[in-house]
Amino acid sequence: MSPRAAGDSALRRAIERHARASFARAGGPGGQNVNKVSTQVELRMAIMALPVSARKRDLIRERLSTRITATDDLRVVARRERSQRQNRTRALNRMVELITDAMVEDPRRVASRPTASALRRRRTERERTSARKRARRATPDSDD
Repeated sequence: MSPRAAGDSALRRAIERHARASFARAGGPGGQNVNKVSTQVELRMAIMALPVSARKRDLIRERLSTRITATDDLRVVARRERSQRQNRTRALNRMVELITDAMVEDPRRVASRPTASALRRRRTERERTSARKRARRATPDSDD
């Protein structure tokens, strides 16, 4: 099992344990089933209950800010399927996916040398600026 998969399973267990689910009627097409059965699932998970470091929590808050409520809960809604169980599974999978993607840290950029063409462009731009300034200088009168 890869380290990421092990982390995902720990995350999944924490979400299953701490997330609060609420149900509502999903709306849209579906006839009598939609009108009678509350199949839409909304999962809410407190960011502080996630088994991750403070740095990763900050990344989650930053990258998923549109899905985080005023009470610091991550919110995911699933309503596509006709059954509540399938929507609950879909919402759980989506929450795990969102959190794991948000925690991935971007690699540090390693500075590299400028390319030869960049050096040439810089040199020609400096020469152009120098010529422009040289042309502005007052020339001494030769009438003396």
